[in-house]
Amino acid sequence: MTAHPPIRKIRKTGRMPQSLAPPPAALGSRRVVAPSVERIRASLRFDVGTREAVGKAAIDFCGGAVDGHPALDLRQPLEWVRLDGRDLTPDDLAHRDLGAGPEARMRVLDVPIEAGSRHLLEVGYRLETPDAEGAVPIGWSSDGVKFDLWMSDLEPGRYLEMWIPAPLVHDRFALHIDLAVEGTDRPHMLLANTAGVDAEPGRRAWSLLYPAHFTALSPMLVLAPADSIEMRRSAFGLPGRSRSLGMVIARHADVDADLSAAEADLQGWLAYLAARYQPWVHGDTFWAVIWGPARGMEYDGATTASVAALEHEVFHSWFGRGVKPARASDGWIDEAYTVWSTAAHRGDLSRFASEELSLDEPAVTLYAPHPWSRHTPRESYREGARLFAGIAHLLGGPDRLRAAMADWYRSNAGNLVTTDGLGAHLKLWSGADVGPLWARYVHGRE
Repeated sequence: MTAHPPIRKIRKTGRMPQSLAPPPAALGSRRVVAPSVERIRASLRFDVGTREAVGKAAIDFCGGAVDGHPALDLRQPLEWVRLDGRDLTPDDLAHRDLGAGPEARMRVLDVPIEAGSRHLLEVGYRLETPDAEGAVPIGWSSDGVKFDLWMSDLEPGRYLEMWIPAPLVHDRFALHIDLAVEGTDRPHMLLANTAGVDAEPGRRAWSLLYPAHFTALSPMLVLAPADSIEMRRSAFGLPGRSRSLGMVIARHADVDADLSAAEADLQGWLAYLAARYQPWVHGDTFWAVIWGPARGMEYDGATTASVAALEHEVFHSWFGRGVKPARASDGWIDEAYTVWSTAAHRGDLSRFASEELSLDEPAVTLYAPHPWSRHTPRESYREGARLFAGIAHLLGGPDRLRAAMADWYRSNAGNLVTTDGLGAHLKLWSGADVGPLWARYVHGRE
């Protein structure tokens, strides 16, 4: 890392980084901090004629809780970097391993920033297949492009940072994306979980403004030629809402799915979950894009999923995106409870299983201990569901656990939640000592 003079306060702001940010990480003699991002403005341009795509972004951020080098991420090759109008080099925003492993690396700004000071970071980059495990390339055809954010919580670097610079998942920020398709006359369709979509004539350019309470795991965006998408719109009553909830459901032409049947299933699950757990916190529309087998991902009030995965992903509109993990390490909660509650990934466990869980089984680590960890362990699905089956038995049955989780959800709806917070809630709500199970099957302590 090249030494740069410290950047002092430009102007002070009252918005300090959230307390859920990870503690500073040591990088040699330097201190790396999580900044507080206020706004990200990004432009993505796809040229069908040349099959090339480029991006640029401007990030308004504040320094961390202490002086240090801010860390964000982007899994694309940088072309240029600018801080507060001063040109830097791509090496001044290089990836660094902060102790959670090379896959969880972050881009660290090679400039010291004073705590709480406001700055503007600008970057330009090529859009290629993101440098993250399991990421998929842009889908080019002779006269069109097929693109999807296609996030995942199973590998580090698979949230918004695949395509647009982004902070860790504890941070909330306003996101504005301008998107354009060039080099073709073929109209395209954009599906996104935000009302702020403005299409220019010709349907090849859009401007999206996502809600400022979103985090890096919230936005859904799907782009495809308009004639390759079948779409249905509807509205229905949802318990707890004075007005109907809109629904947009779509499928790619190469996907064998009955949209009418899927729409009916989605409306039934949404109504059931709203009655069972209560507040819907995702605005006035639910979005669903149907993909082929072995695919499913949740977003805020939205999903891209196969038909088989739809129930699981809809459940995440309450657990996972209705209450969001405060850190990537807290992501095990929503996967474990969703598997316990639905038919997906259940293995040899039944829905709402209640089975005694002794303390002599092998310990399981569901909560990654490093504060800069950035993935959900795959054990969260089966072993996490097994843990909830054991907690249900300890609390006196599945109905007791579901009631406890409903109370926890209502107390935290729309907010970020932590592993320790859930453990404390279950103990306080039930009077049962979940601590030993928590220690062995969440934190992996022998």
